[in-house]
Amino acid sequence: HTAESAYANGLLDALVPEPEQPARLRSVLGLAAADPLTLPAGRGGPRTAAASPVSSDAWDVAGFARSPRRASGLEWAAWLTDSWIELRGTDPAIRAGIATVDGVRVVLIAMDRVPGAGLGLPGPAAFRLAQRAISLADRLHLPVVTLVDTPGADPSPDAEADGIAHEISATMAAMAALSSVSVSIVVGEGGSGGAMALAHADHVAMLRHSVFWVIGPEAGSAVLYRDPSRAAGLARAFAPTAAELVGSGFAERALPESITGVRRYILDSIARNDAGHRTSRWNAMTERAYRGAGPNS
Repeated sequence: HTAESAYANGLLDALVPEPEQPARLRSVLGLAAADPLTLPAGRGGPRTAAASPVSSDAWDVAGFARSPRRASGLEWAAWLTDSWIELRGTDPAIRAGIATVDGVRVVLIAMDRVPGAGLGLPGPAAFRLAQRAISLADRLHLPVVTLVDTPGADPSPDAEADGIAHEISATMAAMAALSSVSVSIVVGEGGSGGAMALAHADHVAMLRHSVFWVIGPEAGSAVLYRDPSRAAGLARAFAPTAAELVGSGFAERALPESITGVRRYILDSIARNDAGHRTSRWNAMTERAYRGAGPNS
């Protein structure tokens, strides 16, 4: 029952020595600047553009989006924000914090798919952290920014037993019910329900060399054709690239892989702030659903 034990298990966000507590409180309340997000050693050099050009072929774009050398959500979180107050969780595949973007306070949720983060397969605890962050943003009336990069949620037996499907749906419901504006950027691969939960936002954009699909093409070809070798053809049939998904209406914009450009999109989207209209639509849909239900439903 020690503070250290609670911190290790994700029940506390920080261990703060008593002399530092007033400064910490001022930072949390937005009355003083917090420290920036620190990346692990060896990650997060300066970046202004994609490391190399790729073709427009969906399979080639997917390979580039999945590259272990490509920046994931945690790098983008550090590049886009000026300060960071960690909301601690136990699954490193999702990180969350109260942050500032050019002085605008937001709650930012970043997926991280590097090997040290469990290959980017968020489990139930990761989505519970996301729900806590979304709930905090709702209470504080702060915008939510999500950075999506995952091949999908953890499909292991342990994750299933711990309710991964419930946690994904609860995260999506929390995003839908959020009263403040939400902005999602797909920075790498948006795979399956694990990605859809955090991409259920008012404003969605994709980096030009990113992809998004309801199921990875390898798994999809195994399900549809019992033949994983057909993954490349299925990837093209999915039309998952940023240009294709902007054309279909899923994403608002395909963004250049530029820190300045992504930051500007986030700030412009927050300024537009149509969350009130979205919430009204959501409430109207809920009311219609209840009207259609029988007295015993």
